[in-house]
Amino acid sequence: MTLRPVAVLIVLSLLSGCANEKSISTEVPTRQSLAWVRSDWRICDQRECPAPTSKTVLLVAASPTVAPVFKEPPKPIQVARKLAPVSVTFQFASAALSDLAEMEIRRAVALIQPGDSILVEGRTDDIGSQAFNDRLARKRAEVVAAYLKRLGVKSPIDIQSQGKCCYAIANNSDESRAINRRVDLHFLPTQKE
Repeated sequence: MTLRPVAVLIVLSLLSGCANEKSISTEVPTRQSLAWVRSDWRICDQRECPAPTSKTVLLVAASPTVAPVFKEPPKPIQVARKLAPVSVTFQFASAALSDLAEMEIRRAVALIQPGDSILVEGRTDDIGSQAFNDRLARKRAEVVAAYLKRLGVKSPIDIQSQGKCCYAIANNSDESRAINRRVDLHFLPTQKE
């Protein structure tokens, strides 16, 4: 049987491991006590402290007082505002603001917070030449920026524009082209540290 020598080796290794085990200390730690010794309070080993007499002051251990630690109230977490762009649409080949467009811009002004900056992006549909659409997109963005200033907006305003570019949807119908004739207002909050 080849298992017997293997079993003997396992038992011997276990026994040799037990022989090297450190002994566990059974020593009980000493308790400290407070005693009145030679006209002064002293800390001494409880077994060596003088025994109290009838004249010894009885000391009642008061619960330790901990000085309150001043903690600064937690700072509110800055949640980044993520606002969807506000789109203002225009009539074909026009940079004039309609009543609906002015209402959308006034509603957008209510979203502005101190420190925000505004990006005004002018866009067109795909009808007409590139040069004409570039001028029209720029004019639309300038008209919206001027209206924002007339409403009293003090935030920095950056204007970008490009015609025949960056469509919201495909230009495959009059309705979709009407959606692409627009100015997008982006509100960019300042970064807080």
